[in-house]
Amino acid sequence: MKKTLIVIQIFIFALGCSEKQQGVSLTSLYVEPMIFIDTLVNIEKIEFTGTVQLFGKGFFQIEGNSILFLDRLGMKVLEFDNNGKFQKTILENGEGPAEIPKFQSYTSDGEFRYFLDGYTLMVYDKNNELVSRSVLNFHHQSSLKEIEGNPNPDDAGIYEVKYWENQLEVIDGYLYTKIESSNPKFNFVMNSEYYRNSYLYAKVDPKSGKVLSLFGKHPPVYQRYNQLPHFDYYYHDRHEDQIYISFEPDSLIYVLDQDFEAKESFGNSGKGMDQSYREVSTVEDWEDYWRINRAQKGFYKHIKFFSEEDLLFRTYTLGNPDILAYEYGDNPQRMQIYKGKQLVGDVSVPNFFKIIGKIGDFYYADGSAENPDNEELILYRFKLDVL
Repeated sequence: MKKTLIVIQIFIFALGCSEKQQGVSLTSLYVEPMIFIDTLVNIEKIEFTGTVQLFGKGFFQIEGNSILFLDRLGMKVLEFDNNGKFQKTILENGEGPAEIPKFQSYTSDGEFRYFLDGYTLMVYDKNNELVSRSVLNFHHQSSLKEIEGNPNPDDAGIYEVKYWENQLEVIDGYLYTKIESSNPKFNFVMNSEYYRNSYLYAKVDPKSGKVLSLFGKHPPVYQRYNQLPHFDYYYHDRHEDQIYISFEPDSLIYVLDQDFEAKESFGNSGKGMDQSYREVSTVEDWEDYWRINRAQKGFYKHIKFFSEEDLLFRTYTLGNPDILAYEYGDNPQRMQIYKGKQLVGDVSVPNFFKIIGKIGDFYYADGSAENPDNEELILYRFKLDVL
């Protein structure tokens, strides 16, 4: 595959720890697209079978050769084989040592399972027994008066867990969670400086729950606007010592190290996206224009990297030109496919489509997680031959 490559060295934002000097030298790559995949053929919708009630609101995870469904309606974890046949219930709902009360977010590092319910972190071992429970502690470095009157972006005390579109990550035994601030003088709705100075992730000691460090900054694209609270969401995937991260209004994909410092960026714009966003600066406008922006505008979504094939997938929405479009599900969705940082595919995909992993020759995509009205287990799989 022939590539046209332009490498530009630019001095850009820091996506690093609060203890380090901000500002890194970032390599921005432009690779000429060579799109030869314009359709995903033979997308198959998995038919789930078994002896349990197969409905619920939740999300899928791929772990090894198994498919997990984390049911946030029934509050339990189900395991299926790669063809959708029910195998067992890993965790039932309850308060016992081998039960789960409730949760919003989940991750696993192969040794332990981590569930986050609000600020409560529950860790289970390989036998699915509860080994620790802690409460996330965003301790104040400043006085409460300073927190309220003159918030310092470097102070963990002004942040909270980012509930919507949160992702948990475990690196070297520490938990990382997305964060945000709703401080009246420093928040994503009313303060433009928020997009320059706020942090994106908190590093947490899973045993004590204490927040140890703050990481990550918004990219420069946010400086083109006053405030974009409807698109203050970002998505990452980690492979070994690299983290790939994508922001909703940004065509670039950033490659970070494990300190969340940006080393490289690449990426191409989506096809036919309407990014004429409505900027807002009041809570009232944020509420009024939420559905209009999310249903009628285009933005970038989930990201997934496969190292063996050197393939990266990123979904995005186009925006719906119908001024009466009011639901996120009305917003048509597409997916970019990158091979070695070159865009080789741009295909239409079902709404709520999110690549989550690969088993054998099949790539799997969750179709349930973001659909607020869905109570059906929806999972897709497909094959892709990219040389």
